[in-house]
Amino acid sequence: REAGRRTYIPVMSGENKLSWQVKDLIPNCEYYFRVKAVNKIGGGEYLELRNPVIAEDPKQPPDPPVDLEVHNPTSKSVTLTWKPPLFDGGSKIMGYIIEKLAKGKERWERCNDYLVPLLTYPVKGLEEGKEYQFRVRAENAAGISEPSRITPFVKAVDPIEAPKVFLAANLQSGLEVKKGDEIILEAHISGSPYPSITWLRNDEVVRPEEIKKRVTTYKRRKKVRDSIRADHGTFTIKVENDHGVAKASCEVNVLDTPGPPVNFAFEDVRKNSVICKWEPPLDDGGSEILNYVLEKKDNTKAEMGWVTVSSTLRHCKCSVTKLIEGKEYLFRVFAENRVGSGPPCVSKPMTAKDPFSPPDPPNKPDVQDVTSNSMLVKWNEPKDNGSPIIGYWIEKREINSTHWARVNRNLVNALEIKVEGLLEGLTYIFRVCAENAAGPGKFSPPSDPKTAQDPIMPPGPPIPRVADTTSTSIELEWEPPAYNGGGDITGYHVYKQLVGVKEWSRCTEKPIKVRQYTVKEVREGADYKLRVTALNAAGEGPPGETEPVTVAEPKEPPTVELDVSVKAGIQIMAGQTLKIPATVTGRPTPTIAWTVEDGELDKDRVVIENVGTKSELTIKNALRKDHGRYVITATNSSGSKSAGTRVEVFDRPSPPRNLAVSDIKADSCYLTWDAPLDNGGSEITHYIIEKRDASRKKSEAPVTKPSVKGLEYNVLRLAEGVEYQFRVMAENLAGIGPPSEPSDPALAADPIFVPGPPSCPEVKDKTKSSVALAWKPPQKDGGSPIKGYIVEMQDEGSTDWKKVNEGDKLFPTCECVIPNL
Repeated sequence: REAGRRTYIPVMSGENKLSWQVKDLIPNCEYYFRVKAVNKIGGGEYLELRNPVIAEDPKQPPDPPVDLEVHNPTSKSVTLTWKPPLFDGGSKIMGYIIEKLAKGKERWERCNDYLVPLLTYPVKGLEEGKEYQFRVRAENAAGISEPSRITPFVKAVDPIEAPKVFLAANLQSGLEVKKGDEIILEAHISGSPYPSITWLRNDEVVRPEEIKKRVTTYKRRKKVRDSIRADHGTFTIKVENDHGVAKASCEVNVLDTPGPPVNFAFEDVRKNSVICKWEPPLDDGGSEILNYVLEKKDNTKAEMGWVTVSSTLRHCKCSVTKLIEGKEYLFRVFAENRVGSGPPCVSKPMTAKDPFSPPDPPNKPDVQDVTSNSMLVKWNEPKDNGSPIIGYWIEKREINSTHWARVNRNLVNALEIKVEGLLEGLTYIFRVCAENAAGPGKFSPPSDPKTAQDPIMPPGPPIPRVADTTSTSIELEWEPPAYNGGGDITGYHVYKQLVGVKEWSRCTEKPIKVRQYTVKEVREGADYKLRVTALNAAGEGPPGETEPVTVAEPKEPPTVELDVSVKAGIQIMAGQTLKIPATVTGRPTPTIAWTVEDGELDKDRVVIENVGTKSELTIKNALRKDHGRYVITATNSSGSKSAGTRVEVFDRPSPPRNLAVSDIKADSCYLTWDAPLDNGGSEITHYIIEKRDASRKKSEAPVTKPSVKGLEYNVLRLAEGVEYQFRVMAENLAGIGPPSEPSDPALAADPIFVPGPPSCPEVKDKTKSSVALAWKPPQKDGGSPIKGYIVEMQDEGSTDWKKVNEGDKLFPTCECVIPNL
């Protein structure tokens, strides 16, 4: 199977052989093969190649190069040429090795350091006057070939011969080729030293030639592949050596289809015909123009193709008839020579119509004498474009509509029309078009909008009032006039008058549209009157006037309003930014102070920003100690006002206190502790207990899973004999706080008590000066092995007991001897 396919194809079946030649493979294709053995029972498993095999011939060193020749000998060099081996050994020739042998020598010398990829090589470094022989070897991937035939002896001397060149016989009268064919120019060259060769086209160098070959008469070819029309001209070969210059020239004509005709134009355009004219192509393609082909196309329909008008035109003019009036056409014309048709020259679009056209549009109409139901529309007479205007059509459109409605049923032959039947209050625009024998022209631009309403009057007086005063200004507001005069209010003017002075001065340079204004340039303590006038399209109406007002700063007690987001209190986590925004008003501007109840603001961390009526307290990276009730107080000459909010800063709790260990046993103990001094602003949810082996200071392990709710805990599963330390951490909603101080080390062991009394003491033996005493151990050892016994004795008649043991020594067993009695 091929490597790119999955299906195997049988190539041999039923043969009792251990090898098989597979034929009809595709060269350079990769194949997998498999084979299985078959007996009477059936076929066994396949044996398959792991890697694919490429179908290619075996490689071997190439044959020797052939036709080795020596050219252009000089005193220092010669040029060798040869042909490739007849067989490349099944592998691409990588290059050639050139060797030389001086006369009288026995050893061949290599001339080139690197493989020569070409079929020519200039051998340099020869000794003048000596004779040499040459040979060439080819090399491929499989190795180096045998040497070529050896050249005759060649003497290293400079030849002398003036250059000569003449073109091949078939080029003497010039060369004519078709576009795309090769231009082959063959020249015969001689000269010694071998001349340099230069090809020129129209006296411009085509390609310099540097390879020099020494022959008595040699053919030099110049090839231009895939020739184009621009390649035509005079080709010249120029050969030159130290003894002269020779030239030979040939006229080359590249035949091609002609270029497009030029300067397509129309004459005598009519509604059913037109005369098309053009000029011959700038390039006839090297052959006489035999014919022109003219085609037309309906340019209003993209799907319509080109239609031939005439294909036998000998001249550059054609009358086209049977056109459809009003249609737009395209024309194109091709030139033909004996090679074929060239590209077309395409005309501009042409509409089949008579020389005159509909009139131009009038200018924008002027609308006058507006009433609630009529308007007078006037316009100017436009250019008639060759046919007298026979009348006008007028259309109207309500400004908010998209539909134009015809005003007149018949053509109007005047330059104005009174449009009646309009709806009061609606705004209209108008447009006009003129008509002549060619038909109606385009409409004019629409007129300026006009509202159907009776002529307007100046508006009535506005209603002003003084909104505020300062020591340098008066804030004035007003209501619009009750009567607008029949037209929209376009603006207002404000005037002022110092009481006691007759003249009024206008405060506004231009009409203002807002109904408020700040009157400046007034004197503190002085009394002023203010008036406001309204304007519409009819002009300025009568003024509305205020009572006298004194210029003074009003007094208003301060107000303080906390932002609604903080009024109910603030709760943040430690490390977050605390912001308390407030709004403060008052006249004069109050002074602002922030305080915190039962504490002081940390001036290094608290930032207070007052801008206009806004005041904001900010603390970045809030700490637990920043909690409390924050109060803002505003004060001016009219009083004082405060507002406050409660701030809670939640943090992890502080460490638990007074951790104590009690009731220590071999596998358990009991822990108690006190709650943290600060719960972090949030209720303690539970406690976490950790233990460690007192001998391993860094190793800690949690004791409690789940965590402990109360202030005590019985620790179980201790390892007997290990000394432990414990610590406790509190946790709230903010997290786990730092641990308590570690407990004192506690040894996991049961408690030890005083042992019980021994029993059954008795005298086992006695002498005149000693007694041997024995007893039984106590029933209870107190939880610890008995270390020893203390024996006491009492003299008869005495009430005091004396210790028998010497010093602090104990009797280790339940017997002893009391000497020295």
